[in-house]
Amino acid sequence: MDEAASRPRNALVVVIDRLGSGFLGPYGNTWIETPAMNQLASESVLFENVIADSNDLTLLYRSYWSGVHAICRTDRPEGSLAKLIERGGWHATLITDDELLLRHPLAEDFGAHVSLAQAAPDRLAASIEETRFAQLTLAAIEWLADATEPGLLWLHARGMNGPWDAPQELAEQFRDEDDPAAYSDMIPPQLTLGSDHDPDDILRVMHAYAAQISVLDTCVGSLLDAIEQHPLADGTLVVLTSPRGYPLGEHGQIGAGQRDLFGETLNVPLLIRHPDQQAACMRLDSLAQPSDLYATLARWFGVSDVARSTTGHDLLELSTNERAWKREAAFAVGRDERAVRTPAWLLHVDGNAAKSLYAKPDDHWESNEVADRCGEVPDQLAALIDEFEELVNQGDLVQLAPLSRELVEGIE
Repeated sequence: MDEAASRPRNALVVVIDRLGSGFLGPYGNTWIETPAMNQLASESVLFENVIADSNDLTLLYRSYWSGVHAICRTDRPEGSLAKLIERGGWHATLITDDELLLRHPLAEDFGAHVSLAQAAPDRLAASIEETRFAQLTLAAIEWLADATEPGLLWLHARGMNGPWDAPQELAEQFRDEDDPAAYSDMIPPQLTLGSDHDPDDILRVMHAYAAQISVLDTCVGSLLDAIEQHPLADGTLVVLTSPRGYPLGEHGQIGAGQRDLFGETLNVPLLIRHPDQQAACMRLDSLAQPSDLYATLARWFGVSDVARSTTGHDLLELSTNERAWKREAAFAVGRDERAVRTPAWLLHVDGNAAKSLYAKPDDHWESNEVADRCGEVPDQLAALIDEFEELVNQGDLVQLAPLSRELVEGIE
């Protein structure tokens, strides 16, 4: 056995709710400085097309923690990631400021819990150190300082779904002289925009969101520093992701809405840093989903032989062989809507079976609806969702038939 294979396996997973990939430097943002994210990306494999399988946090975490796609109607909790890791002799710890996540049925499988759930603050923080995310980060750093045994540390932050308490001056730095004052209410905004809405309403929120991003980046930098100084650093896999993004005016919505399964919610960031920084700076455009993280961590901790996911694949395999596996379609389900993403399309189907179609990857923000110009493509994609749902609920390994060329490459 070589030295790398014999090292203790350790993993830090940082999940920040409602973190939109479009606001991070590694994903092309140029107006918000994110040096910590940039540094992490330079040492990591970056996945460009990670598609959340739901907008519901409970279902998303069922995918993360048991490998069961959100569209599945049964839980099959016997495959709980934390339970398998604990049984394998490792430690699994959950640190979070989200009371909802602590009540998740699979959270109890973690051997240790650290809760920082608190009442909402009554004012904006005077400094980054006073923000809720900074307090959560400090708790994780303190836990790491006392950790001597390898295992899984899962850090979940409410992030943008929690109080927007970034210091006011952080939001002000993004304003031009004639811009309106930044949104300053700490409750995450949720607003349906009319056709005659004032663009300044969006701008105010964007500046406040950018301030939250600045806080997150600073705190992530501190957390990464703590990892690098830890005795287990040379065996630690670092993962940073988000379960869902935050609409900021796209499709007439600020915050969560009734029609939420579009790119601004579904397309989430994912960075994976190997302790040896294998494939550093690598960018992969393969379609990935939350159950893949389950499969990846199961393989990392050596429990993949007992872990069972009908849809998940090991993402690290792609960093050494981009053809190790290929997903031609990624699926998502909401309360009264469904969606499918292929390399060429995103189809949204609402509760009334109305279909909205967008060409990918060119129409990044789904601003140009083309269903009535693409022949049978919308119906074919809707049928594909039905096929996938049926296969997932049979409980066997999901293997879709190869898609037609027009579903993968588009039409001229």
